[in-house]
Amino acid sequence: MTSSQDATSPATTAAALRVGRYVVGALFLINGLLIGVWASRIPAITVQYDLTPAMLGTMLLVLASGAVMAFPVGGFFMDRLGSGTVTRLTTLGYIGSIMLIPLAPDIITLAMALWLFGAVHGAMDVAMNGWGAKIEQGYGKPIMSSFHALFSVGTGFGAASTYVAASAGIGLLPHMMMAAAVSALVLAWAWRQPEGCDLTPQPGRKAKLFVLPRGQLLAIALIAACSAIGEGGNADWGGLFLMATTGVDEAGGALAYTAFSLAMVTARFSGDWLIAKAGPERVVRFSGLAAVTGGLITMLAPAVAAKLCGFVFLGAGYALISPIVYSRAANDRNLPPGAGLASVATMGYGGFLMGPVIIGMLASFVGIGSAFGIMILLGMGILLFSRALAEQE
Repeated sequence: MTSSQDATSPATTAAALRVGRYVVGALFLINGLLIGVWASRIPAITVQYDLTPAMLGTMLLVLASGAVMAFPVGGFFMDRLGSGTVTRLTTLGYIGSIMLIPLAPDIITLAMALWLFGAVHGAMDVAMNGWGAKIEQGYGKPIMSSFHALFSVGTGFGAASTYVAASAGIGLLPHMMMAAAVSALVLAWAWRQPEGCDLTPQPGRKAKLFVLPRGQLLAIALIAACSAIGEGGNADWGGLFLMATTGVDEAGGALAYTAFSLAMVTARFSGDWLIAKAGPERVVRFSGLAAVTGGLITMLAPAVAAKLCGFVFLGAGYALISPIVYSRAANDRNLPPGAGLASVATMGYGGFLMGPVIIGMLASFVGIGSAFGIMILLGMGILLFSRALAEQE
């Protein structure tokens, strides 16, 4: 057999596909690691820049606006340059941008650094999901959930590294530089590996820069929004809800998000098998039922242990939505992969940002004990739109 024949043999292709899966998984891990470092270092950043709560809220909004604005741009270039190229380039920018945060000399510069960090994070998010969806297509079976599980593991590593750094007295700048250095080593390895299966430019399927989802894809985006509102709401309000309704202290309140997060990671690592066995539509339907069940338990159960079981149901209910909807958006028949992913990601991320705000507004009128009941409605929304995961029209 000649070398050219060997290069295109099924065994070689399968090997490249497998390496491509490792590469995409590693980049999902990096994405989660750096956002985990940033999020867990917010208290230190608040002290370093003497931020008031209002100023911190503004900074978070600036970061989020960078991500939302970058979603369609990332999708646009992904459809023209390929998702592998865009993922690697945006990862490089992502690694560099996190080091700018502690180097900012004033609040204005900090806002610019956070906007850039959010923008490259958002563009990388779209591109790596597109690359993962294409690898999944090459495998011919669900694997997206494992990528999202690695993202969750990365955020956990990021938070854990902050605990170690803070305990050892390591400052903000050296900590972020170490995280960036580790990420750069992973990226250097990833840059030299075969892409396995990439989203290549598609000149015959060009779309506008900004695309609103329509038809079935709109329903997919609404599923993503319901899940993201619930996920963001649990992250910011779950602990406060548990404290307000049971009287536990701050440490006890932290158990709410701990239970939620552990359930998400566990569900995501088993998600590929579940999706392959039951199919995306059925899994989303079960996810909606789990979210409704979790909402009911957290609202009605009087004991702390029972409410924590409710948070487990909520975490399991929201865990598999993102892998499923991003995979579906990247394979839409009416839009190029980048445009489809960007349109769904924008609504999903918008929901993640608006979730805490919506719950906060409700809490100001009816109290957090009643406002958290929105989790039941979000689960019902997922159930309502789950039929959109059936075969494309």
